[in-house]
Amino acid sequence: MSDTLPPLLLGLFRELKAAGVPVGVRDYLDGLEALRLGFGQGSRAALRELAIALWGRSDEERRLIARWFDVLPAPPDALAAAIDDQLDRLDTPLPEPAGTPTAPATRPPALPGAGTTPAPAPGLPADASATQAERARVAFAAAREGSGLLIPRLASAPAIGEDYVLTPQALVSPRDMAVLWRRYRRSTRHGPRTEMDLAATLRERCRRGLLCRPVCRPRRSNSARLLILADASPSMDPWRPLLATLASSLPLGRLARAEVRYFSNQPRRHLYATSALTDPEPRDDVLRRHAGAALLVVSDAGSARGALNRRRAIQTADFLDETRRLFPTAVWLNPMPRQRWAGTTAGLIAAGPVPMLPVDAPHLLRAIDILRGNK
Repeated sequence: MSDTLPPLLLGLFRELKAAGVPVGVRDYLDGLEALRLGFGQGSRAALRELAIALWGRSDEERRLIARWFDVLPAPPDALAAAIDDQLDRLDTPLPEPAGTPTAPATRPPALPGAGTTPAPAPGLPADASATQAERARVAFAAAREGSGLLIPRLASAPAIGEDYVLTPQALVSPRDMAVLWRRYRRSTRHGPRTEMDLAATLRERCRRGLLCRPVCRPRRSNSARLLILADASPSMDPWRPLLATLASSLPLGRLARAEVRYFSNQPRRHLYATSALTDPEPRDDVLRRHAGAALLVVSDAGSARGALNRRRAIQTADFLDETRRLFPTAVWLNPMPRQRWAGTTAGLIAAGPVPMLPVDAPHLLRAIDILRGNK
């Protein structure tokens, strides 16, 4: 089997990408593996069912795939007849080699997905069948999609060291991020005295012997404050959904005060109110306004491009030393995997006074604990 899809499926894959269907590298490789295992072979209908099973995740996507096969012209009659004849040969048992014991009269039922390589069909080149891989057994999931087709689970996964997602998506959902913000709490009592203090009320009763009114105290509320500095440079484009999630989930965290400011590559003289780097404000004014809050920096720190810029690392370290005098706790979140930091500017910054963590569920919890003061 070739390492590229046949022209019909390759054109369909490109059409799905152009139509906005979220198919990516993994789906492409699944198609190659399914063809290698013998699925979609022998007829146009089998190829269509394979494409629907692999790439059709909704009714609309399945209709789009079916329409693709409907609008394309059918193969010539001679080729179609040869394909049908070849399919008939799949059910014909191969002749027994000389000298082998005679097989029993009853023939066991064929297993789904198992078969043999068919002989060349008349009307096709002699080496046409040589290009078809032997069919192998493949497990099918029990659940059915809306089309009624079982979903194949390939026996072997493509050898890819990392997962590449071609469709933008947030690493953390807004709901999960809001739950994390709820974890960041610093409870203090302030405001009107509306909550009864039971212990103080009992002491007052014992001291005076007569209680005219209960002793009240202010309710507890979350006094945690947070400043997020997010990198909006071109190298952070794959993580734009993450930055949007951070900004949209902050109001759900019930923090006393929270704000997001943006910069490009590193915080310089100005910070910006939007990810498009508009509405600048002097950096020192923003830092002084949030003095005493927690600081969260989100940036790849040069690891996305694999670059090492010592000047940038030194300037960033000076900035972090300055913020330590204003912010009691600080954390740096890097969306690039940790193994990609070595030999880049991020590796030098991670060795500094502010802990740098990757963006996943365990490390996000760790980041919130650090912001709360739990080192």
